[in-house]
This record gives sequence, C-alpha cells and structure tokens, in this order.
Amino acid sequence: MSRPRKHIMLGTAGHVDHGKTALVKLLTGCDTDRLAIEKLRGLTIELGFAPCAMRDGRIVGIVDVPGHADFIRNMVAGACGIDVVILVVAADDGVMPQTREHLDILTLMGVRRGVVALTKCDLVDKDMLHLVDEEVRAAIASTFLRDAPICPLSNVTGEGFEAFLEALDAAASACQERPGEGLFRLWIERVFNVRGFGAVVSGIASRGQVRVGDRLHVTPGGHVGRVRRLEVYGQEDSVAQAGECVALNLADVPDGALTRGVVLSQRPTAPVSMAEAELHLVAAAPEALADYAHVHLHVGTAEAMAHVAVLDAAAVQPGRTHLVQLRLDDAVGVVPGERFVIRGGMASLAGGHTTTLGGGRILDTSNVRLRRNRPWTLAALSARAAAIDDPARWCLLHLAEAKGPLDVQALADRAQQPTESVQAFLTAAQAEGKASVLPNGTWVHSDVIAGLARRITETLEKFHTANPARLGLGREVLADAVEAHPGALELALARLLAERTVRQQGQVLALAGRESTLSGQDEQLCQQIASALQSAGLAPPAPAELAESLGVAPPRVAAMIRVLADAGTLVELDEKVVMHRDAVDRAKLVALELFAQGPRFTTMAFRDALVVSRKYAVPLLDYLDKARFTVRSGSTRTPGVEARKRL
Repeated sequence: MSRPRKHIMLGTAGHVDHGKTALVKLLTGCDTDRLAIEKLRGLTIELGFAPCAMRDGRIVGIVDVPGHADFIRNMVAGACGIDVVILVVAADDGVMPQTREHLDILTLMGVRRGVVALTKCDLVDKDMLHLVDEEVRAAIASTFLRDAPICPLSNVTGEGFEAFLEALDAAASACQERPGEGLFRLWIERVFNVRGFGAVVSGIASRGQVRVGDRLHVTPGGHVGRVRRLEVYGQEDSVAQAGECVALNLADVPDGALTRGVVLSQRPTAPVSMAEAELHLVAAAPEALADYAHVHLHVGTAEAMAHVAVLDAAAVQPGRTHLVQLRLDDAVGVVPGERFVIRGGMASLAGGHTTTLGGGRILDTSNVRLRRNRPWTLAALSARAAAIDDPARWCLLHLAEAKGPLDVQALADRAQQPTESVQAFLTAAQAEGKASVLPNGTWVHSDVIAGLARRITETLEKFHTANPARLGLGREVLADAVEAHPGALELALARLLAERTVRQQGQVLALAGRESTLSGQDEQLCQQIASALQSAGLAPPAPAELAESLGVAPPRVAAMIRVLADAGTLVELDEKVVMHRDAVDRAKLVALELFAQGPRFTTMAFRDALVVSRKYAVPLLDYLDKARFTVRSGSTRTPGVEARKRL
C-alpha cells in the first residue's frame, strides 16, 4: 500500500437500522455488507472491513459491526479490535437497547475514544433533533464518551458530514497508535480459500508485526504455519501490524485447523480451560451474578461456555469489580491482558433473554482450579492487575513469581514478550537493584533473594533452638531445608553475611550471636571422641563401637559427633564412617600422589595406597567426589576442580 497508514482501527456501534453501514460507505466508498443475504435483507450479519482515508492522507481501518441483538457475538468479535468508536444513533429512533448494550461492551473492551454520529437528521425537525441530542448526552454522560462530540448528519443528503469527518479525524489523530513491538497476535475472524493459494484467514492484528515468511503458531491445534502471502485492507504487502485488518495466506497448516476463534501468534501458547480475571458486572445488570454462574464467554473472536467462580466474594454485585476464575467448557487460546465479555440470562429477565452481563481482563492462565478467599491468591492476582499495562513491571513480576532463577528466553516465554525487550528490562532492573544475574547467565528477582534470606534466618533460628549444642548448618543441608537454587542461595547468604546477620564458622553457618553451649561433660566427651578418631587415622571405629569403648550411650556420642563435624574437626563420610579431619587431609595427599603418577587411578589403587579396606576407601572417594576433589568415571577417578588447583 503506497499511502502511509496509522495503525489504529475505527469501528461502528449502535442499534440495528440506524445507518452504520451506510455511514461506512459514505466514509470509505466501500459496501462492507459482502454476503448476499445481507444485501437481500438490508441487515449486517458479519463484520465488514474497509480502509478509511483521513484528512492528512493516512489510511486507518474501519470495522462495521452488526447492530441486531441476534448477532451480538459478531459485534463483540469486532469490538475487541476497535480503538476509536463511531456510536451511531438514528435521530428518528433515539437511544435503543442495542445502543446501550454496545456502549457497555465497548467500555468492557477498553475503548476510550470516539464520536457520536446522529444519523437520519433529515427525517426529523429541529425540535426533535434537540430532544434526541439531549437523550444521547444523558445516555453517554457516565461513559467514556461523555466528552465526545455529537454530530448530526444525513447519509442521504450529506448534511453535517464535513463536521462529522472533522470530529472523527480529531479523535483518530489523538488516538495513540498500537505499537508494532511485541509478539504478533491475531484472532481469526474469517477463513476462506483462494484458488492456487489455499487457506486465507483474516482479522484484526492486536499485537506486534508479521512479515511474509514468518512462522505463526495456531492455538488450539498446535500447528505451525508459514506466512506465504499477506494483504492489508485488501492490498498485498510484505508487513502488517497491530491495529490493521490483515489477510494471511498460511502454508503447512492442515485443512480444518483454521477456524473462527482460533488465534495465530508469534510464540506458542497452550489453550487453557481455566483463567483468572478481573470481572466487572455492568451497573445495569438486573441482579448480582451468582458464584459459579454459567455464561457465554466472548474473547477475541472466540466464544465458549464458562462457569464464573468468584474468588473474593459470594457473588458479583452490579457495578462492582471482583477477582474470578473462568472455568471454560472448551479450551481457548487466551493470554493475560486480553479483554473479554460475558453474556447470559438472569432470573429477572423474562423469557430467558440473553444480555451482556459484564467483562474484564484476563490476568493469568493457571489451568489449576483455585480455592476461594485465599489471601495469597488474591494478592498475586491484584499484583498482576496492577502491573499488566507496564511491560517492564509485568516482566519483573513474572521473574518474582518464578521463585528461582530464569534465563532470558524462559522469562520471555512466561511474560509473552520479545526476548530483546526482556533483556533490556533486566539490565535496567539490575542497575536499580531489582534483579541480579548469576554466573550461569540466569536472573533472579531481588524479592526472591529477600524472601530466601528470611527463610534462611528462620531456619537457622529453629535449628539453634532445637540444637543449642551445635554450631550451625552446612550449606548443603541449609539449601535442602529452604529449597533454594544454589546460585540464589549464595546471593542470599552473601547479603546476610555482609549484614552480619549470619556468620560462617568452619563449614557451617549460624545466626550472629548464637553460640554453641556445651556442658563441661559434653566438652570432655568431645575431646575424647576427637582424640580417639585422630588416633585411629584412616581406619576409625564405627560410632556404635566408639560409644561402647567410651562407655557412653550411642545417641549422646552421635550428638557430639555432629557438634565436632559442625566445627570441622570430624568429617561424616556416611552413617557408619566418621573420620578426623587430619585423616581426610592425608587421603587427599595420597590422591594427589596418585594423580602425579598418571591422569587417573582406580578404587583398588587408592585402597592399596591408603593401606585400608574398601570399607573406608569407598566412602572416602565418594566424599572427595562430592567435594569436587575427584571426578568419578566408572571405577576410576580423575582430578576435580579442587585437585587441579593443587597439582
């Protein structure tokens, strides 16, 4: 397309037979009623799209929606792509039920700009026109259109059209373009076949850009299609982006996989049957929405039945907003940030009439049935609602929710954002002290580190209370107790050590100010145990044998062995073999001597060099492997990191 485009979408709304399609034809020269039945009945049924030239020559899209109540699902599908609405009200009819319902839907879909076209003004006198003008102003007074201009015009005579076009141009100019950055996403509105090309789909792109040659993921279905050809507003192009009506010819997708309600996206997304959301019930609803009400859910161009589980109340009252979980009968490819509408019947509506009840925004797609009134669930969803319009904040929220380190790509997948943007957000967050990068290139949120530090101090406090005689906990035991990633644990410990909240003594960590408290008898027993094991060297007695030789109960000996191990005097190789630190150091020297003779040694060679049995050689080698002094390969050992430093 040669003319420049502004990436926004205009859209009509209003009651049936109020002149929406005729006004679009006046604006664009296009008849958007393409179906024979539409022309026969003079009634818009499906969505119609056309390019519209603004006064500066730029092209914007316009979508014409049906006004009849029977086709409200099609209206909702079109409303999800509208940036600036033209609310059409016929001067000879005034504000009608679909006028009000369309206003509710547009509000729920997040539309915030528009103009009012007061059509058929040639059919009424000035007094009637004035009365209708006042009626319209009262109807829009509490809506996003409260400051919108009301423009009387005639689609037949052209009266008032220039003033209307000027008001529409001002609204379109003031509307911010949809950004081309981000991951491309398009809900399929229409599917048809073109001879020689195959399947073609069309719809309004809601995010990002797509180019010829790009590969798009199909949800539901899991297929991946290649963009062979694309058109924007009916003209072939090489690129399309959010805010434009796009037609895509996709290759490599099987017949039947592309239907209305399917979504195409740049990154794979799984269809979900449970999604969390912020739901607003319209103020005009005749009664509260009961918990677990069964409703029609409209999101994008998809429609599904769903139960509404209210998470923070017993019901949703008219005009109120609550956190809910939508439990869908059929899985849909929604993602956080997308807006939806729910429709259904209520007991107070005669004849089971279906109407728009409310709508809102998807916050999460957990696919897990959530329980009601759980503070942590409500806090997490409230945090998502607060962050969802800020890409950087949204990205960091996902990093904090991960509870551990993530690489850039994994975080980009979680947040459904471009990898380059996520990298930039993380770099900025690091400069602000909100995130840290680990040596392996993964990232962790500062809140995760702070939470881990709290768990460490709580764990150490409980340990000291239960074990007053022991010095503290080793890193590995502490990591298991707090369920921490090693890299995150080191960051949390570094913070606590720098703050002097925690101290390190030998191989153990302890709270500052908490000392081991041993009685005189326990200190004497510790000395006896240490002396006996030091004398035994590389062939120590088992703890039970040691207890018998000392004439002390085995549990007491075991407790003192743990105290000595905390202090680094003893090393617990396994449940039955405990050695003095001096003996373990001698074993390391023997291993180094063997490595000096060759690049590897066997278990038998190590046993013979120590002049001990396998009973002691094997636990020693297992310990050296764990300490990264040796590396096991079958029945042989090669130098580990610590050994290489000393060779």
